[in-house]
Amino acid sequence: MLEIAVSGEGDRRLLRLTGELDMAGVDQFERLLALDETAEGTTFVLDLRGLTFIDSSGLRTLIMADQRVRANGGRLIVVRGSERVNEVLEMTGVARRIELVNEPPAD
Repeated sequence: MLEIAVSGEGDRRLLRLTGELDMAGVDQFERLLALDETAEGTTFVLDLRGLTFIDSSGLRTLIMADQRVRANGGRLIVVRGSERVNEVLEMTGVARRIELVNEPPAD
């Protein structure tokens, strides 16, 4: 099960993902992101530190979200998750396609 906590204002949003980003949680994540995508130049920080699992649909969603946000003049920053999640990001090559950091950027 996926839980998403959203905070931030103005042109910056922090989304903390907890649980599993899999086929069951992808729709929830995409709907939430779509609500915020309307503002040009928004920076989204996806904090994966609470994520315990990610599957191929979750990986695809990260890549598509990055492309949509950038096409809208924004930026998507992904905070590394658990060792298991990080291994999947690295093994699949997704880590090279997204902006990946160890800690959320300071305000």
